Amino acid sequence: MNEKKLVTCNGAVGLVGGIFLLVAPLFLFGSVVSDLSSSGLNNSVNIGATSTLSLLILIVKIAILVLGIIGAVKLKHSDKIASAPSVLLIVGGGVSLIPFLGFIGGVVSIVGGSIYLANLKKFNT
Repeated sequence: MNEKKLVTCNGAVGLVGGIFLLVAPLFLFGSVVSDLSSSGLNNSVNIGATSTLSLLILIVKIAILVLGIIGAVKLKHSDKIASAPSVLLIVGGGVSLIPFLGFIGGVVSIVGGSIYLANLKKFNT
């Protein structure tokens, strides 16, 4: 994978994934309420939407962490981009894995992704 594609992918995943992590608790709360209200008076609770959304959130958190590590390794000797956005994605992905701190990891991932996308113009010359 060349450097420009990696920077674009890391920037997009950092930005979109960070925004998703900011609003994910609201969607998760809505799916829990929906699953509980759909069970009615039955003793069995259908947790389909909640478990699917929880798995999706976990995949986004791991993707941010892994892309940060790949960016740090592949772009270590690049003169066009610093190591700060990779470190921010690693920290954002790691912090988001801690329970109840996903939104903080989302904010850090947004900053890292925006730095990646801001440095993208250096690859056009």
